[in-house]
Amino acid sequence: MADPTAAGEGLEVLIVGAGISGIGAGIELLRRGITRFTLLEAADDLGGTWRDNTYPGVAVDIPSASYCFSFETDFPWSNSFARGAEIQAYVEHCARKYGVTPHIRYGARAVQARFDEATDTWATELSDGTVLTSRYLLAATGPFGTPKQPVFPGIERFAGRVMHSGRWDHACSLTGKRVAVIGTGASAVQIVPEVAASAAHLTVFQRTPVWVAPRRDVPLERGGHRSLRRHRVVRRAMRALSETQLELVTFAIVNYRTMGPVVRLVERIVRRWMRGQVRDAGTAARLLPGYGLGCKRPTASNGYLAAFNRDNVSLVTRPITRIEPEGIVTDDGVAHGADVLVLATGFETTEKGNAPTFEVIGRGGVELGDWWDRHRLQAYAGVAVPGFPNFFLTAGPYAGGFNWFAMLEANLAHVMRCIDGARARGATRVEVQAEAHERYMHHIWRRAEGTVFKSAGCATSNSYYIDRHGDASLPQPHTPWWRVVRGLRRGTRDYRFGRPSHGTGAA
Repeated sequence: MADPTAAGEGLEVLIVGAGISGIGAGIELLRRGITRFTLLEAADDLGGTWRDNTYPGVAVDIPSASYCFSFETDFPWSNSFARGAEIQAYVEHCARKYGVTPHIRYGARAVQARFDEATDTWATELSDGTVLTSRYLLAATGPFGTPKQPVFPGIERFAGRVMHSGRWDHACSLTGKRVAVIGTGASAVQIVPEVAASAAHLTVFQRTPVWVAPRRDVPLERGGHRSLRRHRVVRRAMRALSETQLELVTFAIVNYRTMGPVVRLVERIVRRWMRGQVRDAGTAARLLPGYGLGCKRPTASNGYLAAFNRDNVSLVTRPITRIEPEGIVTDDGVAHGADVLVLATGFETTEKGNAPTFEVIGRGGVELGDWWDRHRLQAYAGVAVPGFPNFFLTAGPYAGGFNWFAMLEANLAHVMRCIDGARARGATRVEVQAEAHERYMHHIWRRAEGTVFKSAGCATSNSYYIDRHGDASLPQPHTPWWRVVRGLRRGTRDYRFGRPSHGTGAA
């Protein structure tokens, strides 16, 4: 049977999303000589999360030495923790340098993809009615693209400006204004110190306190003959050291049941540091988490806690009951005046219809979101789901880790092994075996029981890691190195390859 994509009737690969994941996937395809691919981007620029998040103080929360592709470490970061605009510039740089930019189609929003069992191809429909055909489909939309909008009675009647941290309005000056920040997650930790310096008064509404550790953020030399960073071996050593530190943190979190004493020692050290940052004992006590370290993503900041020492900053921990035109009313009846509301309320992460952000209909007319709704969020190695041939996720359930780039490179290596395997066999279909997927997921769920996420201390964390089924389905219950080693060891033996004339045969 003729391969329609090979005959030029369609794309070999369609990637949905032109953020870090989509650009990384494009680079890997070009490295393999695969040029007939397209990246769909709903916006008018690439970058994803780092394009959209431009709030004051935005920066990565792991060292720049790690937060980059392993093959592209020579970038002039200004600090050891890169600023948001620099990361956006880095993603643009990589897309240009490695030839991905010409493959991006902007203003193209995917709404539905359907697998054709007769031709082993995907038909992806865009919002304008266009349909694109491809052999393989990669979902690279990521979990942090859709801002979570809180539902507070009366918010539509607020007389001032309302903005989400992920959609910052730079035309709205906060200088001399009464600002209310709702939320105390990673974004708020970076926003609060910046806003506190210029606002007339800043009120921070906290539902759940966040773990905050000190951050050693130092300026970096931007090259030149005196900079050691100009040497590749130095950059590799810095990356290895950073990754090892992240591995150790992850190891303790995912082995909480056996590493509990170590984690609790670290918790005591961090709590002592946090308490020492705030002069008022009552405020300090309200800022200290009552749940275990790692239940939700911890943060690092040298300015967040200290901001509460300022006379113009208040911390409110009472629940919000309603929004009035002049401000926020809490359950104790107190009205907190505000001119601007900043919703630092995070993103839709594991909610149905978010990742991916379009319908995916596989064999037998089964829709992926509906299947997950019935059977729990799950994916083999975080990238593949049985019943959805030739479809891969760059960051599916149980794929996450502290470093997005480390996770992405491991996942893309897995995906490319599958595509390479199909091409080598002359197959038009590759699909993970249901039995292998089931064994893998039972292992993952069993491992998850020993992580911090299943500890009683996580019950009050309100973590975005926890999905609607009560599973911590974003982070993988293993260290990142396990993902790499297992992928190399298993290869593609858990997949079936075939052609539509006789279905999927054994590998």
